[in-house]
Amino acid sequence: MHGLIRRYRVRLGTVEQAAHYADKGFIPILRDIPGFVSCHLLDAGNDILTCMALFETEQGAAEAVRASREWFRDEWSSFRPVPPEVTFGEVLARATADRRAEDRRQMALIGAATWTGVERRQGSDRRVEAPSLAAVG
Repeated sequence: MHGLIRRYRVRLGTVEQAAHYADKGFIPILRDIPGFVSCHLLDAGNDILTCMALFETEQGAAEAVRASREWFRDEWSSFRPVPPEVTFGEVLARATADRRAEDRRQMALIGAATWTGVERRQGSDRRVEAPSLAAVG
């Protein structure tokens, strides 16, 4: 998974107005990019609008960098990039609120191997089958 963070100073109007405009015009562009996962617009204070987007692939995130540069430059001149203009990279860890059983078994680190060993349940306790120390020694 790859992410993109861009920050913009809103020169005209409020951050809320800018976010509403970007929600109607820019986010649909991101949704059309292959590998799109999510996009969030944040009010970072001091007239700063922050856009955070996640993509399954590096190519999708790179396409989002190009699309965001073009849309914010061409569509609405009230935005001005704030240095550092772009933060772009691979997501190394993530957490979600999704509490489905299959998600609880996966490790938080992206790309890390998930547990494939035998599990047994005893009540609500989940235990992992492991060789006993007596058998090893």
